[in-house]
Amino acid sequence: MATLRVGTGLTFNGVTGDVNFTGIATAVSFTGNVTGDINSTGVSTFTTVNAASINATGLHVTGVSTFGNTVVGGGTTQLVVTGDARITGILTIGTGSITLDGSNNQLKVGTGVTITTGGITGITSINSGQLGGSRNVIINGAMVVNQRGFTGTAGTTTSGAYTTDRFYISHSMDGAVSAGQTTMNSTVGGNAYADGFNNALHYRVTTADASLAAGQYALIRQKIEGFNLQGFKKGTANAQQYTLSFWVRSSLTGTYIAELEDFDNTRFVSKSYTIDTANTWEKKTLTYPADTTGVLDNDNALSLGVSWWLAGGSTWSGGTLGTTWHTTNANRAAGQVNFLATVANNFFLTGVQLEVGPTATEFERRSIGQELALCQRYFERYDAQRVNLTTTANRSTTETVGAFKFFVKKRTAPTVTVGGDWRTLGANLGESTTLSIVEATVDAMLIRGTVASGYTQGQANMIQASDSFTGVVNISAEL
Repeated sequence: MATLRVGTGLTFNGVTGDVNFTGIATAVSFTGNVTGDINSTGVSTFTTVNAASINATGLHVTGVSTFGNTVVGGGTTQLVVTGDARITGILTIGTGSITLDGSNNQLKVGTGVTITTGGITGITSINSGQLGGSRNVIINGAMVVNQRGFTGTAGTTTSGAYTTDRFYISHSMDGAVSAGQTTMNSTVGGNAYADGFNNALHYRVTTADASLAAGQYALIRQKIEGFNLQGFKKGTANAQQYTLSFWVRSSLTGTYIAELEDFDNTRFVSKSYTIDTANTWEKKTLTYPADTTGVLDNDNALSLGVSWWLAGGSTWSGGTLGTTWHTTNANRAAGQVNFLATVANNFFLTGVQLEVGPTATEFERRSIGQELALCQRYFERYDAQRVNLTTTANRSTTETVGAFKFFVKKRTAPTVTVGGDWRTLGANLGESTTLSIVEATVDAMLIRGTVASGYTQGQANMIQASDSFTGVVNISAEL
């Protein structure tokens, strides 16, 4: 050993054998030229180990060692390994947030996510992608399905009526409104269109109500069945938060309220958001607290409502906004502007997502076939045109019956309404018939056609819309 310096560090020059530490070795710097192995079996602390000038066969540490600035094979400020490296213990990266455990084939991020040969555990959501799947419990949040055909210029005006599928309007007022689907472009859609949304629900005031009575109100709502809500674990010790995100545009600036309503336990929670600029698309994200009180029923009945308030009299707004779960009606819409106050006020909504947890992820985009099928669990519309509705058999000279299988199994046995003009084809070509429903189940319905006379018992017929093309069947299993 040519030189040994102790105090400001260890300096080795011209060492052709091994360098062994069996006790406690501490050095500010460790430099030199070693052609053998460097072995440490004790507790070693090196502020700097510069292996660029140490031509050692190997650096072996079997004790507890700390290296402040270690360079192996090149570099100046980090650990650089140009060949193979083996760590037989646990490697901790940073301040303990990421650990690599080679003996157990395990990568751990914080205290939550663990990756092993058996899979990945501890992930609650995956942002900016579809790998998570089925995150959004809102159906038709992009407003693409519109089976009833209402538009922004020719919308529904009736309280309790559905506009775009799964969204309905509810109100009690002295004014009047209209709601339906609107198609957007780069001019009308703005930032929401740029984010990939081509449709929106358009709600407009056609007759103003500038002075609301106590119990009057107006809102847009989607109802959700219990089967789709169990991931929130409401009413349990493991209850989860709710995050609601959506794009919104309004001609009236000010404070608006978005509310979650627990229909199983009559509990509410509200959050406010602000329309900052009139007639401009803005994205809003609201996180609601978990609720350990009141379990949501695990069934096909109504459990949760998501509401966008547009107006509320003192019955609904006379208290203090309830931002934690509560049971007081007056705290549901406190601070809400009166959107009904002016004729031609316009409110647009799209990109709606409600998901488990405190973080809003990218909007979950489903195919149009998937979205339509989800909507048809609750509502299905059949416009017969010249397509046969069903094949029937004549039970008598005045009656013919047949079955029609629904496109999608319904939430519950539906209510079926028939409208327009119908006729039979076959043995009784062009015979006008009165259509009615004998029975409906979740899968199908039995249809009856009747005439004054003229059917031949035992023969087959087909039912279709008459030449007026007005024949329509509405099949509703809405909540």
